[in-house]
Amino acid sequence: MVVFLACAYAAPSAFAQDMTFDPVDVGGDDAAQQDTGAADDGGGDFTFDVIDTEAAAKEVERSRKAEIDLIRVIQRRPFLRRNRVEVAPFLGTNINDSLVNMFLAGGNLNYHLTEVMAVGVNGGYSLGSETDLFDSVIEDYELFPQVSKVQWWAILDFQYVPIYGKFALFNTWIIPWDTYVVLGAGWTKTELDGHPTLSVGVGQRYFMNRWFTLDLELRDNIYNEDYPGDSQLVNNIVFTAGVSFFLPPDFEYRTLK
Repeated sequence: MVVFLACAYAAPSAFAQDMTFDPVDVGGDDAAQQDTGAADDGGGDFTFDVIDTEAAAKEVERSRKAEIDLIRVIQRRPFLRRNRVEVAPFLGTNINDSLVNMFLAGGNLNYHLTEVMAVGVNGGYSLGSETDLFDSVIEDYELFPQVSKVQWWAILDFQYVPIYGKFALFNTWIIPWDTYVVLGAGWTKTELDGHPTLSVGVGQRYFMNRWFTLDLELRDNIYNEDYPGDSQLVNNIVFTAGVSFFLPPDFEYRTLK
């Protein structure tokens, strides 16, 4: 019994003595210096790297933003025009002639080569009448103003769409729209004669569904009119409003693989 107690008393002391060691005993002088980062001064002190948590957080945030910048989300257009025919009747009036009022009726027929380019024809008829100012000039000044009413016109057009967007109507309906410019050449027939015509204009479409739009257009038909007294360059500026029907009435998206 006494021998057992003596062994039990000696065992913890021996165990405690065996568990005390110097770093040099584990990995040698070189390992101790590498692990502790301390010079070989025989002290065996441990040192630790201090991490700047704020700088680390900023670096993580920069990395996250860099990854987000690499993400590109491309939203599909709600309306496609490529390889579709547009039939667009309209009504309108002239806005820059104070002597003659004209009521216009006509239409556009366009074929859309791409989403932004189209070729087509624009034409219509005009019913004109003199204004009150025309009669006043005759009565007050005993002069007969030179006027020449437009009877009809036909223009071959090229159309380009530089602007495309959408807006929310009453924060409920999303309505896509585009703005197009048009350049064309053709023929204008007036009361006096027929004339080669240069046509420039700008317009907007508002897409109601996959095949129907509302249209507004401002166009200047420029030609040279030979009045009895002299020859003058005429800018016949007209404003029209109408609708467009696209054929075929539906379209399909093609996803790149």
